[in-house]
Amino acid sequence: MSTSILYHGFGVRGYRYFKTEYRKGELIFHIERNPKKRRCVQCGSKQVKKKGRYSRKIRTVPIGTKKVFLRVHLHRLLCKECGSLKLEPLVLSFPKKQWTKSLGRYAVELLKRTTVEDVARHLGMSWDTVKEIHLWALRKKFKKRKLNRLTHIGVDEIAVRKGHSYLTVVVDLGTGEVVWVAEGRQSSSLEGFMRKLKRKGVELEAIAMDMWPAYIKAVKKYYPEELIVFDRYHIIQECNRMLDELRREEASKASLREKREVYRGVRYLLLKGGEKIEGNVEAKQKLDRLLALNESLNTGYILKEELRNLWNCSSREEAKEYLENWLIKAWSSEVKLLAKFANTLSAHHKGILNYFDHRITTGPVEGINNKIKVLKRQAYGYRDQEYFKLRIFFIHESRYALIG
Repeated sequence: MSTSILYHGFGVRGYRYFKTEYRKGELIFHIERNPKKRRCVQCGSKQVKKKGRYSRKIRTVPIGTKKVFLRVHLHRLLCKECGSLKLEPLVLSFPKKQWTKSLGRYAVELLKRTTVEDVARHLGMSWDTVKEIHLWALRKKFKKRKLNRLTHIGVDEIAVRKGHSYLTVVVDLGTGEVVWVAEGRQSSSLEGFMRKLKRKGVELEAIAMDMWPAYIKAVKKYYPEELIVFDRYHIIQECNRMLDELRREEASKASLREKREVYRGVRYLLLKGGEKIEGNVEAKQKLDRLLALNESLNTGYILKEELRNLWNCSSREEAKEYLENWLIKAWSSEVKLLAKFANTLSAHHKGILNYFDHRITTGPVEGINNKIKVLKRQAYGYRDQEYFKLRIFFIHESRYALIG
C-alpha cells in the first residue's frame, strides 16, 4: 500500500505509510509523520531530534464492512533551538477522540440519509459516539451560518411534547433553511432573534406568521408593523374553529331528537371547502339539510366560504373593499361568535392585506414542522435539547424519503 492511497482514500496528509497489520478482521495501517513535516511544537523550528516514541490507534473510514484503523506512531521531539521536549501533535483527529476527522465526515454524510442508530450499527460504533460526531459537525457548521441575506421569513410554533411544550421555529422562506429555534412560544422566544437581526442591520421585507399576540409583540419591538403578513391558512383555520364552536352551540340548543340527528357527522362537511364535496351527493344533501334547518350555521358557512375567496383578489385595494364588505356582513348577522371573529380580523386587517404586497405564507414552516415531528419520532424524543435544536437547524438537508 502506498502513501498516495492513504492521502486520496483516507484523507491522511503529511504522514507516510510503512506497514499493514491484520488482526481479528481489522485492518491496521501503521503510519508516522513525514520527517520533512516535523516541526518543534513550541517554536516551529525544523531543528528537532527524536527522543522516544508513543503510538495511538484511531478508527478511520471502513473498507466495505471491514473496520480500518490507523496506528499512528508519534515521536517526542527535542528542539535544538528552544530546548523544548514535546510530543508530535496528532492532526488526524481531535484530542482524546478515537476517530479520525475523515470518519467523522463520512458519518455525517450517512446521517443526512438515515438515523443515528442505523449509522452506529453500520459502522460498529456506539450510539453515543455517532451522536458526538454529529454534534461536533453541527456545531462547526452552525458557527458559519450568516443571516445578512434574509429578506422574507416565516414564524410558527410546533408542539414537541404533551403539556403545551412548544418550540418557536423561524424559516428563511427563500431557501427553506431554519434560522432560529427557541423553546416556548412567548414573546421572549422570538425577541432574541429579532434583536439579533436588528443588531446585524438585516433589512427584512416581510414576515409571515399567524395572529399570535406574543409573536406580534416581538416583531413590533424591533421592526415596523408593515412587515407582518398574517398567514391566510391560519386565518381560515381560526374561522373553522369559530364555525365548529358555533355548531356545538347550536347542537346543544336543539330540543327534538330528530333535530339533533341533523348535527351529527357534519363537522368535517362544514369545515371542508365547498368545492371538495360538490361531487358527493350524499354529503351535500346532509350539509344542505343542516344549513336549511339552522340559519346561524348557514350564515357562518356562507361567510366562511366568502372569506376563502378574499385571497383571490388581484390587488390590495380590491382586497380591502372585499374585506370591509365581509366584516359588515359578519357584524350585521347577529351571530355573536361570528361578530367576535370579525372583530379579530378587523383589528389585524393591515397584516391580512399586507399579503397582497408580499404574497408569502407560513407553508414552508409547516413543511419543516412535519419533518421535525418525523425526526422526533425516529429518536423517540430528544433528551439533549442542544442536539435536537442543531438537528432542526439543518433539517432541510436531510432526505427522509430514503429512511426505511
